[in-house]
Amino acid sequence: MEGWLVIDGYEDEPAAFGVPNYLGFHIRYICGVLESRGVPYTYLTIDQWRIKYKQLLKDKSNRDRIRSELSNLSGTVVLAGSIVPGKYVRGTPVSQRELDEIISIIPGQVPILCGGWAIKNWRYSGWTPLRTNLFCAVNDVDSSLNSFLSTGEWKHGKRTKDQWTLWAHHGSISKAVKNHPDLFTVDGRPGPLTYEIELYQGCVRFKRGCKFCIEPKKGVPLWRSEEDILKEISGALDSGVKNIRIGGATDIYTYRAEGVRELEYPIPNPEPINKVLHGAREDDRLDILHVDNGNPSIIAENIEPSTEITKCLVENLSDGAVLSFGLESADPYPHVHKMNWLNCDPGQLKIAIKHINDFGRVKGERGLPKLLPGLNFIAGLNGETKNSYDLNLSLLEDLRSEGLWLRRINIRQVEGQGFQKISENDFRNFKKKVREEIDKPLLEEIFPIGSELSQIWWESQGDRIRRPEQVDNPVLSSSSIHGKSGITFGRQIGAYPILVGVPYLIPLETSSDIVVTGHGMRSISGVEIGLDINTVSQQQLESIPGIGKKAAWRLISSRAKASRSSKIPFDSVEIAFEMAQVDLSPIAEKVLSI
Repeated sequence: MEGWLVIDGYEDEPAAFGVPNYLGFHIRYICGVLESRGVPYTYLTIDQWRIKYKQLLKDKSNRDRIRSELSNLSGTVVLAGSIVPGKYVRGTPVSQRELDEIISIIPGQVPILCGGWAIKNWRYSGWTPLRTNLFCAVNDVDSSLNSFLSTGEWKHGKRTKDQWTLWAHHGSISKAVKNHPDLFTVDGRPGPLTYEIELYQGCVRFKRGCKFCIEPKKGVPLWRSEEDILKEISGALDSGVKNIRIGGATDIYTYRAEGVRELEYPIPNPEPINKVLHGAREDDRLDILHVDNGNPSIIAENIEPSTEITKCLVENLSDGAVLSFGLESADPYPHVHKMNWLNCDPGQLKIAIKHINDFGRVKGERGLPKLLPGLNFIAGLNGETKNSYDLNLSLLEDLRSEGLWLRRINIRQVEGQGFQKISENDFRNFKKKVREEIDKPLLEEIFPIGSELSQIWWESQGDRIRRPEQVDNPVLSSSSIHGKSGITFGRQIGAYPILVGVPYLIPLETSSDIVVTGHGMRSISGVEIGLDINTVSQQQLESIPGIGKKAAWRLISSRAKASRSSKIPFDSVEIAFEMAQVDLSPIAEKVLSI
C-alpha cells in the first residue's frame, strides 16, 4: 500500500451523518484535498479495515507483516466523528480502542492525522496516545491535511470558502464515493449509498444555542450558494450516486434566512432552498431525495414563509422524508428549558408538528407519508426532575389525542461535561412508556396491517445489526437460501427508515416489496409480495397471517401430490388453497402469485 491511507471512522453529529449506508461530507472533503492536489491515496471504511485486519491482529505473529505492508504509506488520516450515541444497522463508528489499535500498527515513521468531534471528546476526557508523528486536528481536518501537504508541518486551521467549494466538488468524484462499498453491489447493481450533502455550517442560534449541542459553537452560519450545492450534487450523480440527503444544517428552513444576526427567530427565505430542491429533482439520475433537521420554533413563528418551503419539500422530496425536530424537553420555564437554552417550547412544537402533518401525511409511491416530523428528547439536562419525564409523556399523549403523526421519537442521554446525572429508573420508565404507549400505536396507524411498502433493501440476517462477517459473504447473498428458516432485516433507502423483519431468509443486498403483517415498538414485520405458490417454502407460507404450520404443511403436501402429474402443480393461487382445503386470507391473496 502506497500514498496516503484515509480511514473513514464514520461521523454522527447533530448536523452531519456518515454511518453506512450514508456517506458523510467531512470524509469527502479530506479525500477532496488529495484529489485536488493529485496525491495518490487509498480509501477504506472502518468496516473494511475490520474485515481486512481485525482477525489478523488477534495473532501477534501477524503484526510485523502488517506493519511491513503499511510501511510505504506517505501518511494516514482517520476521521472519528461520532459523538451522538446510537444503534446502527449497517455499520458501527470507530471506537477509541480500535483507534488505539490502528495507531499502534501504523509504522512510527508514517505521520497520522486524526480528526472529528469524537477525537475532541476523547482528548478532553484524557486520551493521550503515546506515539510520535501523531497530530489531532482541533478544527477542520481537511485544512490541517492541506497545510501539511504544502509545508510539511502540522497546524490547526479552518478551510476558506474557496477551499470548501474546491474540496466539496473534488470530494464528490473522489474514492470516498467511487470506492465506497455501498455504491454498487458486488454484481454491479446500484447499492444503497446515500450521499449526505452540507447545506451550511453553524447555527442561527450562535449567540445562545442549546448548551448540549456542538453546532452553535461553529458560529454564525456560513452559507453555501445554490449553484455550489447543485454542482456538487451533479458531481456525485456523475460518480454513480442515486440517493442524496440535504443535511449539514441545523434547520433547513433557515438556509439563507433573513435577520440571522439580529432576530431571535430569523425569517425563512423560500427562494434559495426551493432552487436547491427543484434543481436537484430535475436531474433524472436522482432517485431518493431527503432532508434532515428542522427548527419547530422557526416554523411556528414564521408560518407564511415556512408554508412555502414545506410545500416545496412535499413536492420534491421522495416519500418517507423526515424533519428532525429538537424539543429535547417539555419542562417549561424557568426550569429545564431556560437553564439549557433550548430552542423550542411545547406550544411552538405543536404548531410545527400540526403544520407538517397538514401537508405531509399523504402517501407516496413507496407506500410512505411524504413528509413527517421526528422528535428528539434528551435526558440529563440541568434542572431535570422526575416531573420532567411526566411532562414529556403528557406532551406526547396530547399529540396522540389530536391524531398527529410522528415518524420517530429519539430518546437519548446528554453527552459531555456540565450536566446532571440522570435517574436511570426514571429514564428507563419513560422510555418504556413511550415505546409501548406511543411508538407502537403510531406504527399501527402509519403502517397498518395489509399495507404495502416497496423497495426494502435487505441488510442483515439473524439480528438487526449487520456484522462484519456478513459483508460480501456469497452464501448470505445467494438465491439458494431464499425462503429457508431464519430471519432477515431490511429498510427502505432514506431518512430514518422503518426496520422491517421477515421470518425467513432473503438474500442480502437485494430488494423486495412487502406487505405489513405486524408491529413492534420501533419496527414492523412483513412478508414479500410476489411469492410463487408453486415454489414458495413452508417457512414463507407460515409467515403469512391466516396460514399456520398445519395449513402451510397441507399446501406443501398438496403441491407435492399435484407435481407428480404436472410440471406446474397449480394453475392459480385459488386452486392451490381449494385443493389443500385452506382458507385464502386477504394478505395471502396479496402476496402469492403464479
